[in-house]
Amino acid sequence: MYQNVPFGDVMLEELQEMSETRLKVLALVERIHLRKSTMSISQRRAALVEELRKEEMNEFARLISSPGCKSHTSTDIRTRKRDHVSHFVLRSAVAFNKRKKQWFFKQEARLFKWRFSSLDNEGIWQFMRINNFRFTPVGCCLQDEKMDIKGYLKTCSPQISDIDSTQFYKVPFSNVISLVKKRKVFIMHGEAFVPAEEMVYLFVSYFRRILISGFEFAREARAKLYNDERFTHIFANLENSIHMENTVLVHERDIQEYISLNRLDELSETSYPLCMQVLHKALRKTHHLTHGGRIQYGLFLKGIGIPLSDAMDFWKNEFTKIMDEAAFNKEHSYQIRFAFGWEGSRRDYQPYACVKIVQSIVGPRDYHGCPFKHMLHNVLEEELVDCGFNALGK
Repeated sequence: MYQNVPFGDVMLEELQEMSETRLKVLALVERIHLRKSTMSISQRRAALVEELRKEEMNEFARLISSPGCKSHTSTDIRTRKRDHVSHFVLRSAVAFNKRKKQWFFKQEARLFKWRFSSLDNEGIWQFMRINNFRFTPVGCCLQDEKMDIKGYLKTCSPQISDIDSTQFYKVPFSNVISLVKKRKVFIMHGEAFVPAEEMVYLFVSYFRRILISGFEFAREARAKLYNDERFTHIFANLENSIHMENTVLVHERDIQEYISLNRLDELSETSYPLCMQVLHKALRKTHHLTHGGRIQYGLFLKGIGIPLSDAMDFWKNEFTKIMDEAAFNKEHSYQIRFAFGWEGSRRDYQPYACVKIVQSIVGPRDYHGCPFKHMLHNVLEEELVDCGFNALGK
């Protein structure tokens, strides 16, 4: 649970490499979370492992799918050490940036849940022993007690097909209030009987508290290295490499499913603000937008949750209707990656606010800016009529 700061010797190059690898893992965690919102925790874990193997990050794939810590080969020990060190390095890298700290917090909590879901009964027992959790297992030595309440356990855990072979733990009910609210646990004498698969909700709350309390130490650790250019360079590169897919326009609580490209036409008519609707229609009609339009609409797409890979496909599919792919790659691909923070200064650019759009300088061939300020009166009327408004009371 990353409670103790690791110590030992490691080369700076390896330190940066393992931390960059962890960033890639966390980015995949976010992407899978956004696209696979209807999947169970174990299904998301399987999707993550599959993606990691595609990216040839087999070290993390094995770690995340491990049922416990039974293996103690030199490779396994090295993998666990790299996991531990990279977590603390990233914790320090984001310690002074509120938004990126929140991003790191969310992805690490998700990764923890997904990893925990791979543990078998022995793995869970090992985890509790290592982290000094003393929750009583209900099973072998207390089988009679389990049989007495078997009917209640079935009622509270209908998703479990075989109650007899399922490991339950006795936990103070106040530790699992979220499960109590959902009526997913049986309570007797102040203790909740929690099936092994639901213990993750108990431990992830502990993990979150550890992360929150650990950020202050991470700030101090980074501050102490302020004058060491080797570390400040590594921390700065890592912080600038964090690219958050769900930016200010889409908050996590609002995300119901991954926004696919084939829904953009529908969304442009039902959900876009007028300025973005105008840009979308112009792009579909002319297969081109001037620089200002590409930036304004591109950042908007980023803001509603379109990832870089899909954004690249979207622009390429439109622009290659009037140019070849080589020309697109030469003239536009860099700018798209730049807007997502993957090139140049690697800043996390945000969608334009209304004030910035209103203040845009717009030419005769441009479609960006604010329609209510920049459009000719009769053109604006037509756009509003297309949107279903009876323009100016006509």
